[in-house]
Amino acid sequence: MFCPKCGSEIAEGSAFCGKCGAPVGAQAAGAAPAGSAQGAASGSAGTGAPAPKKGGAKIGVIAAVAVVAGVLIAGFATNWFGLAGVQPKEAVEVPAASQGTGEQQDANAADGQSAETNGSAGDAQGDSQAAAGAAVKSAVEAYTWDELSQISAEIGAAGDEAAAIEVAKKYNLCTPEGKLDGTQVKSVTLADGTQTTVQIVGFAHDDKTSGGKAGITFVFGDAIIEAPMNTTDSNAGGWEASQLRAYLNADGMTLLPEDLQKAVAPVDKPTNNVGETQEVSSVTTTSDSLWLFSFAELAGPIPTTELWGGGYEWAADIFNAEGTRYKLFNDTGVIWNDANSVLVKNIQGSPYNWWERSPDPGYSDYFRGVNSDGNPDYGGSAGGSDGVVPGFCI
Repeated sequence: MFCPKCGSEIAEGSAFCGKCGAPVGAQAAGAAPAGSAQGAASGSAGTGAPAPKKGGAKIGVIAAVAVVAGVLIAGFATNWFGLAGVQPKEAVEVPAASQGTGEQQDANAADGQSAETNGSAGDAQGDSQAAAGAAVKSAVEAYTWDELSQISAEIGAAGDEAAAIEVAKKYNLCTPEGKLDGTQVKSVTLADGTQTTVQIVGFAHDDKTSGGKAGITFVFGDAIIEAPMNTTDSNAGGWEASQLRAYLNADGMTLLPEDLQKAVAPVDKPTNNVGETQEVSSVTTTSDSLWLFSFAELAGPIPTTELWGGGYEWAADIFNAEGTRYKLFNDTGVIWNDANSVLVKNIQGSPYNWWERSPDPGYSDYFRGVNSDGNPDYGGSAGGSDGVVPGFCI
């Protein structure tokens, strides 16, 4: 008798194969209920057909795993388990870009700081552009005072005179070559009805009392009034103590149209505020909205060995400490001892002498001035009446 499964010889009457353990004889036929999978398999074995290989079991396992995986996937997709959308705590507190090594986190932090800085710089640039957002027009006359104030802020922030002139060129506030020739003029109607003009004399020249540079400086085209510097023939206290200074910064300001008043920026002006003196230390600063030009701001530099034939080096030093020549007067060739038409100013249509703010340090009663021919080396008694030609900044 042989085993129907492995073919080994077995003893007659044995119920199982001694080698492979397969049921034989009657046991093989009745090992499982009829119709069951095991019964069918045993029946097949009983007929001598090959038994299924173990690979069939693997297929069943794979199928079962696939079913379980499908259930899990469906469960997560439909939030059966209440877990969909849950994130680790670290993902909420730490941006994904900064998850990594310490070096990476440091680099990312630096990048973040750089981005923040760049953002701030962008905001500042936007503010600057907004502050300087006037449309470009053909000439000074075409701008409003508000627009000129915006442009002035851009010029004042340019960094140096060369950069300031480039901004001025962009807005047609000077010639294409970057020069001032006296044609950069704007009309002004004073509160008393006087029709006059102002003209640009410089860019980023004056220091604002509040800090930074005033972008544009103007001078009136003609005298706005005729007045004495003081009620007496004395220059004691210089420009700072003068009655004309007090007038200009009070009643004088009210002569300006309201939109111009709002645009004016007080600036610091250096002047001999002693009067008769030989000391350069007499030059101190005052804060002024409307002011008069100094001798050196019109004509400087004053040559120390040539002033009045020599021997007045100390006077030249004092004058030169009172500021530097403005661009208009430099570009049009104004010098300290010669007449120049750009300095000719009128009262009621006729050329007239007009005041400088510089006291004559060699005398107790004189201030310097410009004569009717446009020569800036002129002296007038403080109690005398001359033209008043103010400057101002915006």
